[in-house]
Amino acid sequence: MKRPKRELTLWWCWTEDHHEDWFVVAGHGFDAVGFFEEHEGYAEGDVQAEGLLTLPEEYQDEKYVGWPSHELLVACGAKLVREETPRVVELQGERYVEGMLEHQILQVTDDRFERNGRGRPNRTQPRRNS
Repeated sequence: MKRPKRELTLWWCWTEDHHEDWFVVAGHGFDAVGFFEEHEGYAEGDVQAEGLLTLPEEYQDEKYVGWPSHELLVACGAKLVREETPRVVELQGERYVEGMLEHQILQVTDDRFERNGRGRPNRTQPRRNS
């Protein structure tokens, strides 16, 4: 049975570990979840999604399905509070923070470079010892 076509929606997708949380554009929640699971390597059932808003008319095109660009987020009314990893976006009075796994990897890489006297090429802040 063919699913009815729905307007493209901006979804917030997250997992229990919050390592890769981010937005996905899809027509259905199960499509957003499936895209996230496939592209981030999560098992079926590990991802949850919340529909946030319908994309503006000029973005109702299949070419926008998947990870949204910063331009698309802004067109949806988002404010990019931080554009570097981890990205932070304010949308409809809520703050959304990108999963931290990529940032943690960059930070560990910078720590290694710095220990070898080669600076911090990813420009992350040094971790503080607790």
